[in-house]
Amino acid sequence: MRLLARIALAIAGLGLASSCQAQPTEREFSEAMLPQMEAAMPGATLALDPDDPLTIRLSNWQGWEDAQINLHRIYGFCLNNPAKDCAAVKAEFVDHLAEKPPESSANSLRVIVRDRQYWDYIAQTFPDKGKLPPHRQIGDDLLAILAFDNPKTIALAQPERLAELGLDEEAAWALARKQMAAILPALPDGAGLREQPVAFEDFEYLASLLDNTAGWDKVARDAGPDMFLTVVSDRFVFVGVMPPGQQLERFRRTVEDDCKAQPRCVSPNIYRFRDGRWVVAP
Repeated sequence: MRLLARIALAIAGLGLASSCQAQPTEREFSEAMLPQMEAAMPGATLALDPDDPLTIRLSNWQGWEDAQINLHRIYGFCLNNPAKDCAAVKAEFVDHLAEKPPESSANSLRVIVRDRQYWDYIAQTFPDKGKLPPHRQIGDDLLAILAFDNPKTIALAQPERLAELGLDEEAAWALARKQMAAILPALPDGAGLREQPVAFEDFEYLASLLDNTAGWDKVARDAGPDMFLTVVSDRFVFVGVMPPGQQLERFRRTVEDDCKAQPRCVSPNIYRFRDGRWVVAP
């Protein structure tokens, strides 16, 4: 039980929150956010998507291409957190949305890791699939995606921009991974995980640790088949050893709750490392 207690304390330290207030419907939520966006983006044409209540269509904004703004994750966060936290996240979202990021450079190239739900939202915004950001599946529902780091946001790396920088896809992946290695912490010692779990925090892009599948292969072999990992956000990755059973099931519920408390949760799942990829723990 000591291991589970340490895990529970580490997760609890993030500060779970709940809200008992009446929640708006998806359509009401989007309608309430629309005036905020219009005020922050004067001259833009913003309209609710008739087919998806949590999507807003954007056009005529500072020369940008037409786009879809997805509010699904923000809505999910607001359903599970106090009104003041919801308002802060919405304000931050609108602020970042309205500010056109600076032109990206090769030095700002990064690898981000996101789940399938995130990728499906992104893919919907690219009618021309040839313009999709370079991406690679690294697990059951996890993808590594090339992106550019900007002061306030992350801009996905489109092939045409990479070409302008003189980078083909393989060169872009190599450069991005080299730059990620320079800013991310080292992977844990696998044998040590059998004695004590490791929590990664206080770094940006921590979810990107999962892209280093070759490194995790060695960690998993040293830790054994019961190694698990959670990635609830880019600011918190947790890894340890726990066999299947009641403890894992209780921990699974804790991870799911913690994901709901994150404004930008990466995944609510617990993962094992199998055959060079991340699989959802059954």
